[in-house]
Amino acid sequence: MNAASEDCHVRGCYRRLLVVIRHCSTWPSSAILYASACAARDAVAQVVMVSARADEGGAAACNVSARAVDTAKADAVRCALIAHGLDATQSFVQAAGAGATIRDSIVEVAKRWGADLVLTDDPVAAHLVDVTAFDVLYLPGDSWHRSHVPPRRVFVACDDSPSALRAVETAKQVAGAGELRRAFVSREAQENATLDSATVVLMAAHHANNLPHAILQAAHEWGADLLVLGAHGPIPHSRWRYGSVASAVAQIADMPLLLVPERE
Repeated sequence: MNAASEDCHVRGCYRRLLVVIRHCSTWPSSAILYASACAARDAVAQVVMVSARADEGGAAACNVSARAVDTAKADAVRCALIAHGLDATQSFVQAAGAGATIRDSIVEVAKRWGADLVLTDDPVAAHLVDVTAFDVLYLPGDSWHRSHVPPRRVFVACDDSPSALRAVETAKQVAGAGELRRAFVSREAQENATLDSATVVLMAAHHANNLPHAILQAAHEWGADLLVLGAHGPIPHSRWRYGSVASAVAQIADMPLLLVPERE
C-alpha cells in the first residue's frame, strides 16, 4: 500500500476507521477487505458493537447472554482486522438517553473517536452524513459478493452541487488506476455539452421520483464495484439540486455505497 499524501481522503488514506456492528446483525465478512483497502499505512480501527434500546423498534434491551454473543462477534471482527494488518480495538456501546437511536449512538462514538470513515451495514448510513463530516461506507449483506476489493470499477452520480462535485473528486481517487464512470444528473439538454466520453446522462425530469433507482440500475448495468454519492452533511443548503438523492439510494442500495459529505 502506497503512503498517503497529506490531502488524501480515500482508498488507503483513511486513518481512523470506525467499524459499526449492530446488535443481532451479521456483518459481511468480506467487509474486512474493504476496511483493509481503505486504511492508510498508519491507520487504527475501532470495532464498536451498538445495541438497540428497549424503546427502539420494540427490541428488548440486551441481556447478559446476548451481550456475550455480540462481544464475541465484535472480537472476531477485530481479530480479522488485525490479521489484515490493522491496529484494531473494540468497545460495546448501548444507546444512551431517552429517545436515543442507533444513529445517535454511532454519531456520538464516531465524533469521540475522531473517525474519518465509518463502515456499517445499516441503511441509516445516509442519515449519518446528514449530521457529521465523516465519510460513510455502507456495506449491504451478502448480495454484493461479486464486487472486487479494492474496487476496479467506480461509479459516481452527481449534479453540479458542491457536495456532489466533491464526491466526483473522491471517486477519482478511489478509482486510482481503475475505471471511473460518471453519471451526470441533468434537467436540460444543453447541460450535457461539455461532458466527456466516460460520462452518461440521467435526465432528472424523465426519471422523476425513480431517480435513485435509475442511478442504482445504471451502476449495475456498467458492472460497478462501488457507487459513490455526495451528501450535504452538516452544511446548510448544500443538498443536491434534485433532492436528498443519497438518502433514497442508501435505502435501496444492494452494492457498496460510499457517501461523501460536503465539508466547510
